[in-house]
Amino acid sequence: MNNNKRDNGFTLIEVLAVVIIIGVLATIVIPKLGSSTLNARQKADIATAHQVKAALDRYQVENGNYPKKADVVVNAAGEVVNSNLIPKYINKLDKTTTQQIVNDANKGFGILTLTPNSDKTQFSITEPGADVTKNTIMIYLDAEGLAAEVRVYNDKLDSVLWTSAN
Repeated sequence: MNNNKRDNGFTLIEVLAVVIIIGVLATIVIPKLGSSTLNARQKADIATAHQVKAALDRYQVENGNYPKKADVVVNAAGEVVNSNLIPKYINKLDKTTTQQIVNDANKGFGILTLTPNSDKTQFSITEPGADVTKNTIMIYLDAEGLAAEVRVYNDKLDSVLWTSAN
């Protein structure tokens, strides 16, 4: 009798080697997938901000000035409201327009004031303090419609990803 019969199948060591290789590959690939999703969301918000700035610029070309700060508001639902700007120059600006994952209070758009210097040739932005809600995309307008700036903040709202001032 021949007792050299080999059973078909994998040894425990072969199975463990495959599991270890899969584990190593997973530790490399999974973090990259998460960061690429974040990167895609940030780029989507930057593209939205470009569209907002382009709409503001078209408004300025056709009307001689930008919308005034007092004429543009964000309602309780997080929607930017100005009948002269929306929907004529841009379809809608609300919380569903932005893509980054932030607290609901910070989703969407915010409107703040650009402050002019004495001869109104330069404008400055005072970053929102703790008492002011900062949103993913902030639109800065001055009181007279002389200037407009749009900024996109990261998901932690502590860094500017893009600004129309550059």
